Amino acid sequence: MVVAALALAAAALPANADTASDLETAKQQADAARAELDAVAARWQDAEAQLAEAQDAADAATKRIGELEDALVGARDELNTRAAAIFMAGASQPVVALITSSSLAEATDRLQYASALAQQDTDLAARVAVQSQELAWQQDQLAGAIAQRTAALASLQQQEAAIRAKVAEFEARAADLQQRLAAEQAASTPGTTGDAPSGDPGTGSPPPVSGSGWLQTCPVNGPTSFTDSFGDPRPGGRTHEGIDMIAAFGTPVVAVHAGTVHRTSSSTGGYGTVIFHDGSADWTFYTHFSSYAGPGEGSHVSAGETIGLVGSTGDTSVNHLHFEYHPGGGAAIDPYSALLGVC
Repeated sequence: MVVAALALAAAALPANADTASDLETAKQQADAARAELDAVAARWQDAEAQLAEAQDAADAATKRIGELEDALVGARDELNTRAAAIFMAGASQPVVALITSSSLAEATDRLQYASALAQQDTDLAARVAVQSQELAWQQDQLAGAIAQRTAALASLQQQEAAIRAKVAEFEARAADLQQRLAAEQAASTPGTTGDAPSGDPGTGSPPPVSGSGWLQTCPVNGPTSFTDSFGDPRPGGRTHEGIDMIAAFGTPVVAVHAGTVHRTSSSTGGYGTVIFHDGSADWTFYTHFSSYAGPGEGSHVSAGETIGLVGSTGDTSVNHLHFEYHPGGGAAIDPYSALLGVC
């Protein structure tokens, strides 16, 4: 949004060579800062996905190890039961079966019974061998998954720290560029006071409603960075159903379309809001707020009206907005391309 503001200002100001050059330099700096933050954000999303895959692999191996251990305990008990049955039948050896039987028919029955038990024991022994081999393999898989999870967690923590540093740097650059823009406007327009231009995120004023259809403005009213992480793995076999938009703590989050407010709260998403769009069954979901803002539960909001503030509530430690779009009230679809057009 800082880049867009600078571009608009450059078009509006007189064609002074120094002014145009300064604004172009400022725009290039803003572009570079945004690109750096985008790269860090992409690495963060990769680390999130790797951690989810490693966690799911560890969980699957742990579950299978438990099943195999239970099966092996059952097989041992079954072998003990069969050994006792053979002993009680007196048919553990052919000679014993003949001596202790009262008739040839009884001896034959005992020998057939013993043969059947022996075959079952052979089958059981083969099954135990296979299960034992799989148990050892699963234990190796678990060890590998735990190592991958540890490495992914360390990478995630590293990327989160890098994001915090880059966001602080990006915010500082944005503030400096806005001040320079205001100074250029003041110098080029007699009677101006040098205040930040209307719509500057720092003022908390509503963003311009520039889009159409379901997405009429950027949901983050301030500098933001995001990559296309829709569909990425998440723990528990889930997939990422939205776009994570990094922004500074407390940056206003606004409704992208007029609609009705429904506030949410969960251990995963933290504080959030669903906006049920006017005129359709569409809805958008915004979460990880540091706090709610604007109209309360059941109220009506316009596009661009503040509904919350960026934070890191829920299952994250990175200040960002998780944003989803559900057309027709159905499953989420990827809003990345649409967001690029308004943010």
